[in-house]
Amino acid sequence: MENKETKRGRKSNELDFESRMPRIFEMMLYEHLSYREFAAKAAKEFEVTERTAENWWKEARTRMKERFNQNSEEILENHLTQLYDLLNRCREDNNKRTEKEVLDSIAKIYSLETKKVDITSNGAPISININLND
Repeated sequence: MENKETKRGRKSNELDFESRMPRIFEMMLYEHLSYREFAAKAAKEFEVTERTAENWWKEARTRMKERFNQNSEEILENHLTQLYDLLNRCREDNNKRTEKEVLDSIAKIYSLETKKVDITSNGAPISININLND
């Protein structure tokens, strides 16, 4: 029977935590509280230990990072779709200049752009002497 009560307690804690998430995000994002400031303020406001508040901070940060990564991927996909659409229109219109610029933009996104590297003179001027008398 203790296991059932423990499980109910955990679910209750999870529900409490989820209901507090908007306030936790508010404290982190709008009040710009540091880790230590958040732990102290949240512990006092929600009547929990500072250790519990620190765990909330970590969970909220993890959720924010996941949302940011999802949004970044979505933005990148939308941008690439628009670039490929523009590339097709450039090819249909035979607009070679803009087509090359679009291809360069796509290459940058995929990190395919090539950089010229001087492997011979280390940036110093090169002097070549050719003797034609021999």
